[in-house]
Amino acid sequence: MMIRAGLLICVALVLASCTDRRPAPIRGEAYIIKRDVGGQFISDEADRSMLKRWGGPVEIRVYCASAFVIFTTLRNVCIAPDAKIGFHSSDVNVGFVGNPQMAKYLRGRIKQQFLAEWQFVPNTDIHLVSARDYVALDPQT
Repeated sequence: MMIRAGLLICVALVLASCTDRRPAPIRGEAYIIKRDVGGQFISDEADRSMLKRWGGPVEIRVYCASAFVIFTTLRNVCIAPDAKIGFHSSDVNVGFVGNPQMAKYLRGRIKQQFLAEWQFVPNTDIHLVSARDYVALDPQT
């Protein structure tokens, strides 16, 4: 019982530290995300899960990068033709946290490129991929 209470406290503390959460979607409207540079990975995972459960249309416009790239593989996502997607190494890479955590959301040749090259781009830099190139590397998008 004591371990369970401790676990619940840890979960509550982690969730409380997620200060960059996105607003909830509005029923009947597309969820538009633009000029998003990522943020706290745990927040992005929670927001991705929220949008996946919601199931409405999600549009990525202009630019998205960093932890945000995990949204690109949502079943209900559309990337605007002029958008850019940016990749770099995670700030923290320990065990399954960081780059491996990011890679689990990617697929196809995007995942292969991330694992082979883009995960090594310093987190102070960014590798940009056009929407057209992104879709060519991951046709499921």
